[in-house]
Amino acid sequence: MEIAHVNGREEDNAPENKIWTCRSCNVRCGNALRAAGIGRLTRQFNPASRGAKSLGQWLTAVLSMKGESTAMSVPDAVAMVRGTRPEDRSDFAERIWTIRRRRYGPTGRAT
Repeated sequence: MEIAHVNGREEDNAPENKIWTCRSCNVRCGNALRAAGIGRLTRQFNPASRGAKSLGQWLTAVLSMKGESTAMSVPDAVAMVRGTRPEDRSDFAERIWTIRRRRYGPTGRAT
C-alpha cells in the first residue's frame, strides 16, 4: 500500500488530498494525471553510498530483509536495498538467474 495524492501534487499534504492505494493503481493514476498535464513527475531517491556494491552484499541484504539471515539488521538491509542503483539491481537479478539456470536447467527452479 502507498499513499497517493489525489491532485497529483506531493507537496499538498492536506488529509483530503491523500488516499491509500496499491502501487499499480498509484502508478496508473500518476500516468493519467501526467497525460492530462496535472501534477508533477517525481524521481526515486537512491543514495549512492548505501547501496550494495556486490552480489554478495545484495543477497545478504535481501535475505536479512526476509528474515532468513541475521547478518544485518532489517533497517540496514532495507536501506541497502533502497540505496542500490536500479541498474545494479537488474544486474544482480540477471546474475542470480544465470546461476539458477546452470544449477536447475531452463526453468531455474528445483524439481
